[in-house]
Amino acid sequence: MADDLKTTLNLVMRAKAGEDQALNLLLERYLNRILRIVRMKLGPKLRTKMESMDVVQEVMVRAVRGFENFEPKNEAAFLHWISKLVQNEIRDLADYHGAAKRNLTQVTENKDATIESSVLSKIPASSQWRPSFQLRLKEEVLELEAAMDQLPEKQRDVVIMRQYEGMSFKEIGQESGCSEDAARMQFARAMDKLTDFLTHE
Repeated sequence: MADDLKTTLNLVMRAKAGEDQALNLLLERYLNRILRIVRMKLGPKLRTKMESMDVVQEVMVRAVRGFENFEPKNEAAFLHWISKLVQNEIRDLADYHGAAKRNLTQVTENKDATIESSVLSKIPASSQWRPSFQLRLKEEVLELEAAMDQLPEKQRDVVIMRQYEGMSFKEIGQESGCSEDAARMQFARAMDKLTDFLTHE
């Protein structure tokens, strides 16, 4: 666990310094989790209008732009920062329903073309960005997504912060404006509901 954290923080620092290879490795390392965060935050309505991988890639462009302003403290802080970028991207896309199906090259063909070609397109062909991986992942999470969609927004956010961002209950409480015990109780209630939804499918 300590080694994983050390590796993540090392990659973040190297990516901040402009090292493309470090950024590629960081994306490879967290693609699965970031994609899940995207799909959980999209919800059922937006999920039918937007391509999840388009959102992921746009978030990565935002991350590239903002790396120099991000101070890595721990793995949870990195994932929570990415999750905030996901939330901002989804909000922006939702404001333009007519353009919800835009792809990354259309959005970034001007000032971000260099970022796309030098970083995102260099991810190895054997990576998790392959269509076969995307299809398999979507199939695996459909059932969980359907259950998550039934949760109130606050409970869904607590589950994402705990399960996908790796935040402590103290951190969740600080982010949500409640006590650590209240955050723990919210999570427990959310998990009870998820278990009930999943076992009664």
